[in-house]
Formats: sequence, structure tokens, C-alpha cells
Amino acid sequence: RWMDAAEAHRWGLVNEVHPPERLAERALEVAARLAEGPPLVFAAIKEVQRDSQLLTFAEAMRRIATRGFPTIATLYASADQREGAQAFAEKRRPVWKGY
Repeated sequence: RWMDAAEAHRWGLVNEVHPPERLAERALEVAARLAEGPPLVFAAIKEVQRDSQLLTFAEAMRRIATRGFPTIATLYASADQREGAQAFAEKRRPVWKGY
């Protein structure tokens, strides 16, 4: 059945609901925040989500753990992975390079 935005929000299907005049501004805020994020992690998330749809949970997790997805292998061997861990340990914001 169809539901309005407020109901979708109550059910947890959407994170936020905004009036039309605020929507473009909020979309740009979210886009800017995403642009500051870790590009290799975002690529890995998209690949794993797309390519694991037909796998069992256990098989998807096995492929992640064994670097069976190309973007996961790239991520685990990247300077960004080391930067993320170091920034966390040093309690600072990471500086992502995308490699």
C-alpha cells in the first residue's frame, strides 16, 4: 500500500522528512557530508551490496573476510585503511586520499 512521508518516517523507512522548500538545501548538506567520507569504503559498500544479493549471508561474509570482492581487497591494502585506523587511535578526523 502507499503511505505518506510522515508514516514512512515513523516506520523507519526514511531518515528524514522535509518540506519541499528545504529539500534541496538538505540534499546538498548530505551530499557535502558524503563527499568528506571515505571513498574506498563507499565503493566497497556498493559492490558488496550489489554483488552479494544472491549469496547467503555466510558466503557474503566469507568473501568479505577473504577479500573476495575487488573493492574490499583494494580497501584492506590501502593508505586510507591505515589512515582510518591511525586517525581513530589518535582521536582525530581522518584525511581520506582515495588510495
